[in-house]
Amino acid sequence: MASGDSHYDHVVFVSVDTMRSDAIGANPIPLWPAKHPSARPVKTTVLDELAGGGSFFPNMISAAPYTAASHATILTGQYPLRNGLHEFYNGSLRAPTVFTYGRRAGRRTVMKVDFPIILGPELGFTRDVDVYLSEEDDQFIDAVVSARSTVALAHFGGVHVPYGFHNTRFGGDVYREKTAELDAMVPASVPFADLLVESYRDAEDTELLVRYKRATQYLHSEQRYDELFQLYLDGVEHFLTTRLEPFLARLTERVAATGRSLLLVLFADHGEEFDEYSNGHFNSMAEGVLRVPLIISGDGIGPAVHLDRIRTADITPTVMELAGIATSATGLFDGQSLAPVVRGETVLPGDAAALAEAYTSDLNEFVAFQREQLSGQAPGPLAHVLVGHAAYLGDQRVVRLTQQYLDMFRQMKPTNTVWVEQFGDGRLPARVPHADPAPLLAMLDDYRTALTPPVDVPVTAGMRDQLRALGYRV
Repeated sequence: MASGDSHYDHVVFVSVDTMRSDAIGANPIPLWPAKHPSARPVKTTVLDELAGGGSFFPNMISAAPYTAASHATILTGQYPLRNGLHEFYNGSLRAPTVFTYGRRAGRRTVMKVDFPIILGPELGFTRDVDVYLSEEDDQFIDAVVSARSTVALAHFGGVHVPYGFHNTRFGGDVYREKTAELDAMVPASVPFADLLVESYRDAEDTELLVRYKRATQYLHSEQRYDELFQLYLDGVEHFLTTRLEPFLARLTERVAATGRSLLLVLFADHGEEFDEYSNGHFNSMAEGVLRVPLIISGDGIGPAVHLDRIRTADITPTVMELAGIATSATGLFDGQSLAPVVRGETVLPGDAAALAEAYTSDLNEFVAFQREQLSGQAPGPLAHVLVGHAAYLGDQRVVRLTQQYLDMFRQMKPTNTVWVEQFGDGRLPARVPHADPAPLLAMLDDYRTALTPPVDVPVTAGMRDQLRALGYRV
């Protein structure tokens, strides 16, 4: 991979959790207007300007529809079955990351997250990180600008439910008022669900989140998908104007004041969707969940929009080459470097083949597991099953669901539901009723062989003689 002098002093990744690509107004290939016709667009000025001044990839496919596995692919350039994190909440990241390469290059490595339970030491994300912070935006900027050079990641959970607010610290009274407004929409007979949490919350935060999620679950049960999507879009706008825009302004101004150069890499891990198969993003194979944005901005990077499909596995090899940070041997990455495309030296060769998978555990088991973990206990492994996966090849994609959700997405039963979609005008997906899914399904089956346990091969006397002749003791 790349070697030699670095081209940027600071390489800063900005992760906007749950930000689907077409929530950005500047996206020229939106999906949602066709699916949610009564929803209205919102202002995304800070991202429109960033996309307009940099290299914008609006058609990037995430490897997983949840935070841990998606980020693991983004930070390693390896698909989940290779990097150690393919399930929703199991395993440990075992592959080198952008922080590994940054530290080897003598850079300070900094990571700030809004979901420390998911993107923390439990799953191996803090390895090779010098400074690890939770929800401390200004401390993150301090840690970057006080160093000569860095590789850094700032993760934001503000677009995730509760849409736009994250918690009372960032949402304040507006969050409290919005939750009360949602409460009024829900009949008193609707129960409160068990809570999955991604960050540490006090009593009021927990209560507000439970009430907010109760309202979104009720709207989904009533098939009020457009209202839910508008709630999501409004949250995008609120988060961008109240938190991300001021953060990016402070970061760029303070780096510029030091006279050092900045490569800014903004992306999302997954999007959000509402339909009969999707209630948010959890384990969804919806195109609106898997299609996410990538924006790369810095000196020497001219404005351009690249519509062909890329993968989140392409981010690390691309950025490391752009920054001149050396990586390991050839064959390390499942993605490819798009640095020549970003620099304007060439164009994308066409739509890349891509894969996405979702694994989950029983909801009740997960809630019990998380309660034990948060209480300081060691709960042991959490059983997961494959829920569904998708493969992209050319202008088609296949979706295969292996579990069907029941009862407000709380229970599952096995299924084998398969369909093929084709991307037509505007890169909108449409089902193709009689298409042959075999070539695309073969991609999924080949990929999943990485999970197959090794088979014991019986050693015969003749094989032993040959091995001993080569010097092996068997």
